[in-house]
Amino acid sequence: MDSNTPPQSSKERPDRSPGSGLGMMPGVYLRVLADLVRKLGHDETQLFRGLSVAPADLLANDSRAPIAEAVIILDRAVALAGSQGLSLLLARELRVTIHGTLGLAALTSPDVASAWESVRRYLQLRAPFVSLVIQEFEDRMLVQFRMDIPLPSLNQFLVETVSATLLMLFEQLVDPDSAREQGYEFRNHKIQGVEVHLQHEEPSYYREMTGQLPVPLFFGKESNVVIFQKALLKAKMRLADADASAMARDQCEFELQKALREQGDISMAVRNMLHLMPGPLPSLEAMAERFCVSSRTLKRRLADRDTTYREIVESVLKNRAIQLLRYTNQSVSEIAYELGYADLSNFSRAFRKWTGKSASEFRDDGPDPAPELGP
Repeated sequence: MDSNTPPQSSKERPDRSPGSGLGMMPGVYLRVLADLVRKLGHDETQLFRGLSVAPADLLANDSRAPIAEAVIILDRAVALAGSQGLSLLLARELRVTIHGTLGLAALTSPDVASAWESVRRYLQLRAPFVSLVIQEFEDRMLVQFRMDIPLPSLNQFLVETVSATLLMLFEQLVDPDSAREQGYEFRNHKIQGVEVHLQHEEPSYYREMTGQLPVPLFFGKESNVVIFQKALLKAKMRLADADASAMARDQCEFELQKALREQGDISMAVRNMLHLMPGPLPSLEAMAERFCVSSRTLKRRLADRDTTYREIVESVLKNRAIQLLRYTNQSVSEIAYELGYADLSNFSRAFRKWTGKSASEFRDDGPDPAPELGP
């Protein structure tokens, strides 16, 4: 086998994807990725080996690829060229126009605050693996990158690509004079006073490429987060245009709502999303925000399907607990912690309710699945 050919293994094929609407990735990103892999000296056709998606399918600007296949393509690209700084090079290639209406909404936003909000709300249309959690403090803003789909082999690549892309666009789109008025200087294409913290260790290619980034990256930190002073939110964008921004946001909203409708059965969409998330599972309010509806609306739509959010969460937790007990050597305490239970006794009570047995009895007795909860 060619040493540059990534191995094909069972882990390359995720067994679940979150529905038809938001379970797709824009083909233009995969097209740019494939072109970059080729420029770095590799055979980009290897990315598509055995998949239903072919390079010709990505030529149209509105093309989309299923998440399951996009994950395989990304995994293979990282195996081929990840050590060459693929993530940061890709971020440089992802110019604002590539992001379509989302890019236009950010480009024409009146200020940084509005641009961040557009990115936060509509990022799932472009990067369905990652979402942003924005936390406001008295004088600082923290924008945390949250992996909504656990992809350990891609975590480093995705957080580097998304964070670098956003900051490169930020440097290009923010009016430097307005930023200066808020206490931020732009010097030699560097934004002063903004930091990016990433959890993984510093990669070997970073030192060589640091000069191409608008802000420094700090590695080995507690979380993946961008930190800056709240005053920067008031800075204006270079091409601020309220009418154009409103039109772009309306189009993004239409696209988002269409994608959510294509989820079909809302209970199955919620279940599929929960299956992809690590514990602890999100609250009703957090899940409602993910689906861009109020918690009351989500409750009502689930009630229309004769279920509740709690029932679906318990069903997912029960299935996950059973799989861990059957197929791993983890202790009951470790399983409880992985599922998000801070107290072992709470997990023990829940498991007995689900199966009529304690976790230890279930493991000792062998497979004996209880009926599913919820839909």
